[in-house]
Amino acid sequence: MKTVKSLLLLAALLMSSFMIIGQNTEQTFFIVETMKSAPGKTDEYVKAEREVWKRIHQERIKQGLITGWNLYAVRSPSGASAPYDYVTVTLVQGWNKLENPYGTMLAGGAEKFLTKEQLAVANGTGKLRDLTTSTLFYGADFVAADPKNTTPAKYQMVNYMKVKEGMTEEYMNMETQLVKPMYVEMMKTGNRSAWGLYGRVIGGSNQPFDFVTTDFFNKWSDMNTSGSYSKTLEKVHPKMSMAYFEKRINESRDLVNQELWELIDFVR
Repeated sequence: MKTVKSLLLLAALLMSSFMIIGQNTEQTFFIVETMKSAPGKTDEYVKAEREVWKRIHQERIKQGLITGWNLYAVRSPSGASAPYDYVTVTLVQGWNKLENPYGTMLAGGAEKFLTKEQLAVANGTGKLRDLTTSTLFYGADFVAADPKNTTPAKYQMVNYMKVKEGMTEEYMNMETQLVKPMYVEMMKTGNRSAWGLYGRVIGGSNQPFDFVTTDFFNKWSDMNTSGSYSKTLEKVHPKMSMAYFEKRINESRDLVNQELWELIDFVR
């Protein structure tokens, strides 16, 4: 019964998010796809993404099907045993656009703007990599040091969260009211370029995670925040000890995984 209540609460939060954002603009969704390159085919796969699929995504933007596309290399974890080594993130504006985000391109429409050689590369991409997962997220919260900047950050630390039973509301409040102000302060000193909270659209109790938070960094050196966290806590939450701060964070969720992504290419 608790699981049912938790899922109902998550659904209610998701719908309220749609309604609130819908008053000003349509909700942004993120299609996150993970790829494992075939042995010995990594360079060929990346070339296919950057020289052929990027052209396809540019045309999708031109047709109003999507609003952006990012390609990332997974810096950590890495190696032969890692489940995937590349990630693509496709931005889609509005629920209705999710029904057919490629339009007619997969049914012959791409022949209008790709050469025969490029079409052959696109059709042969499956031999260069395995699409291991495809997950849909909605943007729950986001703040950036420079809201007008449309260039994605060079690096992002992706944190996968499993919310504890019946604590979805507590978790959302913790992220937006306790943690978010910390990162806003860090942006003032250049330690972060942005922070985001994203919810899994289709989930359930058997899924390994429910939410993802992302810490964005423009430079590698910005990720070295040793000592700055406690100083930021003193400034943002002056009456709160680090022990209590960490207790509040861990009460409502488990951090089940972390990944470091590096931006390779993007289109807007």
